[in-house]
Amino acid sequence: MNNPFGSAAMALALLFTGIDTYAAKEPAPSPAPAAQLAEQDELALFRASIRMEKREFVADAMDLDEAQGKKFWSIYHQYEADLMKLNESRYALINDYAANFETISEAKADELVRAALDFRKSRTALLDKYYRKLAKALSKKIGARFLQVENVLQGAEDVEIGASLPLMPKSR
Repeated sequence: MNNPFGSAAMALALLFTGIDTYAAKEPAPSPAPAAQLAEQDELALFRASIRMEKREFVADAMDLDEAQGKKFWSIYHQYEADLMKLNESRYALINDYAANFETISEAKADELVRAALDFRKSRTALLDKYYRKLAKALSKKIGARFLQVENVLQGAEDVEIGASLPLMPKSR
């Protein structure tokens, strides 16, 4: 059987595009064949490119003046770091799904669903936390704009990842 999770690899890379310091937090690569190193370099370039595109999108959408931008980006970088940590749990959840896909039990299916719902609740709580920070530091309108922009980005990410994962197997 083909690996049903193969197309999820690129979608998962989207999860790791939030902060510039992420690459520094990755473990040092072990000695690997040239092809594996080339793949790692390609993924690093892909992540950097996506990160730059995301920041450009956010900057264009937020349309802040210089003073607002200083305050916004200071808070937004904290948000990105927190989102990155949260996305690690999503990555672990997807890996758990992949590891159990062929033999998934009713109990494991329920565990995965509960974890996915917890992830969404945590992500919503994170958005609320940073909306309040931005509303206080800048304005409620700017906080609301941040929320709109992040909802667009997260919605696109959710569709990309969801479309790349195989559906839960039916009961046999």
